[in-house]
Amino acid sequence: MLRQYLFREIALVPVMCGFFIQCLKVVLYSIVYKKVALYKFVQADGLPNLHSGVFGSLSASIGIKYGFSSILFAFVGVISIIVIHDTMRLKGEKGKQVGILNRIISSDASYRDIADEDALRVLRFTPLDVLSGTLLGVALAFALL
Repeated sequence: MLRQYLFREIALVPVMCGFFIQCLKVVLYSIVYKKVALYKFVQADGLPNLHSGVFGSLSASIGIKYGFSSILFAFVGVISIIVIHDTMRLKGEKGKQVGILNRIISSDASYRDIADEDALRVLRFTPLDVLSGTLLGVALAFALL
């Protein structure tokens, strides 16, 4: 029954995948940090990556429902690749900028209160985060549909 409903309402698969990834992230980081890490539920960075998981599951869902040789799958697949690629590139550039800002803040005495609070945090996406998110999203799409 659930499979038939999800097959009809294909947009629910990426939503469920995103929710599962965020729950898994809370569990994994709670084990690593040895304390409950509920804040990870609302953060997109970390292992597995939310963006790549959602777009991986969307691409796989479209491929399962409409065929992997359909024009719709080709379109969604290309968009997913662009989003996943930009996730890696944009966050890398943001990391460089935050590094420069952190050096400026730590060198100027008038900004010491900001430097002490560690106010400038950057979202970091490693290739392992993105790959694990993509594989998990595709696997969940095949499991759900």
